[in-house]
Amino acid sequence: ERVDKAAATQLVFEDALFHVVEHVIRTTGIDRLILTGGIGLNALGNMRMLDRFDRHFYRNALGRDARLHLWVPPTPNDAGVTIGAAFIGAYLAGAGIGAPAEHAFYCGSAPTDADIRNALDEPDIAWTTLGDTSDPAQRDALADLMAYITERDAIFAVMQGAAETGPRALGHRSILANPRNPKTRELLNAQVKFREAIRPLAPMMTREAAERWFQLSDGAADGDYNAYNYMVLTAQAKPEAHNVIPSVIHADGTGRIQIVRENADPLIHAYLKALGRRIGVEIAVNTSFNVGGPIAQTAEHAIATLRRARGLDAVLLFSAEGPVYAAWQKDGTQAGRFAGWYAAWKAERKTR
Repeated sequence: ERVDKAAATQLVFEDALFHVVEHVIRTTGIDRLILTGGIGLNALGNMRMLDRFDRHFYRNALGRDARLHLWVPPTPNDAGVTIGAAFIGAYLAGAGIGAPAEHAFYCGSAPTDADIRNALDEPDIAWTTLGDTSDPAQRDALADLMAYITERDAIFAVMQGAAETGPRALGHRSILANPRNPKTRELLNAQVKFREAIRPLAPMMTREAAERWFQLSDGAADGDYNAYNYMVLTAQAKPEAHNVIPSVIHADGTGRIQIVRENADPLIHAYLKALGRRIGVEIAVNTSFNVGGPIAQTAEHAIATLRRARGLDAVLLFSAEGPVYAAWQKDGTQAGRFAGWYAAWKAERKTR
């Protein structure tokens, strides 16, 4: 009954939203829309809006060969108010337009090497060093290690660089897992996140994988599909995707996708490319690194979350200076699994 009420509320919401958007289109003739406010996070409604206001609608309503193009910023909710306040303050102070940003969603603090080592100094935590991402070759090797353990159905967290702004984890404070394992959603919801079994998992992927496995809308901002960068749009999975990546396709056949760009996140992009070689798809499960509370922001938060999530195999902590660490619980159901995988991965690389 609770789920049915939620579905009914969604339909009523969409009807109201489309009524307002149609009024704006008919009175102004616009074909480009920036959507803000908390409703901008309704990814399913955003997808259906693009489906509704397509070329057929514009030809019939306005006699034009056009369609709606939608852009939703990564922080359309109340958190974005601070960005607007900063922007108007800079404008009033006479600040000029800056250089285009490589990304618009990493605004927190990066953990330092000292922060991480202090957080790891706990009697119940085992840890090891993995490498240094200041060396691109080592970064690519670490991406392959991440793909190696994903292939073996590891569930692990990543903390790297500045934290995301907005309510979505986009690769800097994320829990990652295998999208091909049909049990991944059950394991994550029951043993890591401790939430309802019906909760969907979102996929992160390269653009090539997005085009291969999902029906992307050409109204998703522009020809580069950059409206899919922030998990603010769902996309319909292609029929052949259902058996290939079952853990990231919801009951309605959609996924709330994130396209990862190499220039914005070279580590995660390299990880996804390595997954293509390891499991055959450049796609990973991506859910926020938290358990019943805020997303982990600091190394100390990361270790506290590791303790609460008994099904988490490890946390990979990437310091601002370059060194990378893996941490896991000494006791518990997942104790020692990462250490075994890491040893096997190193042995495999020696034989190449």
